Amino acid sequence: MKMKNILTVGTLGNDANDVTCSMLAVKSLSELLTIVPFREFEFAADSLMADNIDAMVVPGAYPYIAKFIMNEQFVVTDVYTFVIPSLVFVSKHMVVTSKYDILYNHPATNALISDICGVRWNSQKNVSSNTVACLEVLENEHTCCAITNAACAEKYGLFIHQVLRDGINMPFVIFTKKQKEGVKQ
Repeated sequence: MKMKNILTVGTLGNDANDVTCSMLAVKSLSELLTIVPFREFEFAADSLMADNIDAMVVPGAYPYIAKFIMNEQFVVTDVYTFVIPSLVFVSKHMVVTSKYDILYNHPATNALISDICGVRWNSQKNVSSNTVACLEVLENEHTCCAITNAACAEKYGLFIHQVLRDGINMPFVIFTKKQKEGVKQ
């Protein structure tokens, strides 16, 4: 792993104790890293551009990762894999209902929506993270459900009604800022 000179890493999360797939993946790299959580990967990219962090980590499933790969100011420093927690269908009620008002999910999980069995919803809303999906379910007065990871579901006390994917060995991309000519990394 090419982590030389990387002390601070930005990724998706609400706080240092968050359990988004990205936070868990970065925590698996080293206990010595300082992890800086951002509510969106784009905010981490802005911080990397401003030299506030040394690197950012983005999962390969993030639908907009190409904008970071194609950014002339960034370089892919390394890629590693991490087995993410199961991706699950949840609600705040112990018993699943046949119809919900809103389904919340991160865009990376859009492909899993059609795998949810026996349930319908009036609308679907993409949110910035698995954590935000859980919080929306808890804070919304309507009957809501979400696709999230099992670690987030457990942290927020949501009930898992269906495991949609288990054991995904997700690639994670480490981005650093491209060094100016003549500057050693």
